[in-house]
Amino acid sequence: MKQVVRVLALFLIAISFSGCLSSLNPFKSTTFVVNEGYLSIGKLNENIAKQMPLSQKVDTNEIKIVNTKIYAANDKKHLIVESDFIFTSFEIPEGTPVIAKFQADLTYNPQTKEFKLDNLKLIDIKFLKEELLEYVSPLQKRFIVDTLQYLLKKIVLHKSLKQLRTIKSIEAQNGKIKVIFN
Repeated sequence: MKQVVRVLALFLIAISFSGCLSSLNPFKSTTFVVNEGYLSIGKLNENIAKQMPLSQKVDTNEIKIVNTKIYAANDKKHLIVESDFIFTSFEIPEGTPVIAKFQADLTYNPQTKEFKLDNLKLIDIKFLKEELLEYVSPLQKRFIVDTLQYLLKKIVLHKSLKQLRTIKSIEAQNGKIKVIFN
């Protein structure tokens, strides 16, 4: 019986001693590096909806974004951003509804811990009241695209709790975005 108590005592001392040594190890890393993660497209769209409406007015031209949704692109390496907005100008004081579709990338800022849209490229723009299209000048069309890009880049898609590294690539499919970090 005494030998069992001695063996048990030695075992407990060995465990506590090894625990003390492992906590004093100066070479042990306490940082956790995230190499990849997932973002839910549904959750991102909920976050976008909370930030609507967005508007920008310059002189008599005004854009008011009322709805924006993101989807996975066919190539799975980009996102599709579809934005519904109202364009108002001196010639169209009542406004006209417009839908714009962009291809976009996802970006992450380590200082602010925010995921946002970047590299927005216009795919299509559709005026829902085509009879008013003749009152939109080429300069106003350029204003629309530039202002939409500016406003869409301001939207915070997600705010991370941890500081991550910059994004290396994404793969969007099945309602999720797989993010691979540098």
